[in-house]
Amino acid sequence: MNSLKREVMFNEVSVTDQKILSKTMIQNENRKDIVYDTQCALINKVCAEEGFSVYRLTEFDRIRILMEIYSSNYFHDKITYKCPECGCENSYILDFDKILAKFNAFDLQDVKFTTEDRNRVYSFTLNYPSVRAVSNFYKGYMKNYRNVSKKEQEALDDLGNIEYINLFIRKVELINKKNPNDHKLADLSIMPYDDVETLLSYFPQNIMFDEEKGVLKHIAKEFIEKINSVFQYEKCAQCGYETKEGMGNLIDFF
Repeated sequence: MNSLKREVMFNEVSVTDQKILSKTMIQNENRKDIVYDTQCALINKVCAEEGFSVYRLTEFDRIRILMEIYSSNYFHDKITYKCPECGCENSYILDFDKILAKFNAFDLQDVKFTTEDRNRVYSFTLNYPSVRAVSNFYKGYMKNYRNVSKKEQEALDDLGNIEYINLFIRKVELINKKNPNDHKLADLSIMPYDDVETLLSYFPQNIMFDEEKGVLKHIAKEFIEKINSVFQYEKCAQCGYETKEGMGNLIDFF
């Protein structure tokens, strides 16, 4: 367990627990906060260690635990999908051993990212957020936007993705180019999320969003894309078109 730097034992998931989780996910398709905390409750329940709390771990460990638990309990039926290119019906069985091997090869050290503008140097320390931070984020996000229309929800989901990515910023140091002794250091990992959002809102747009030197693009590449890359996208048996059809729901599950 990377967060605890030791092994933790888990029991197998019961059929009843599987049904409860599946029912919760179906009934709360648009409530990420409920689905997320239900998954966390399941992890706590099947842990064999007394007093264990998944909320003390990182988001990487949460995903890794779910993968390990469900490698022997879930997703063993064939995944079927229709090729969006030629319409051919395809099916395959997920190779959990290959996925887990990719997870085990991840480098989980802090990632340093430095960028600058005319006046300042911005030095970011990046890593996976805590499960508690992600849970609080989903609770706050759903509380603020629970009653919006479906059309508004689509736009807010894009905003929510950006706000989620912000959670990967653990620390940031600002250095004044004209006066190197004038520097400020903020530990975002211990700040309330609303305060983090307020702080980052003062940053120049290009520092946050630029395709080449923006920190959010770098986070997406170093963390989000790497997590998604462990899932093997399949090629259509008839035309060879590569797609994540049939895989998208599985990625969303974790």
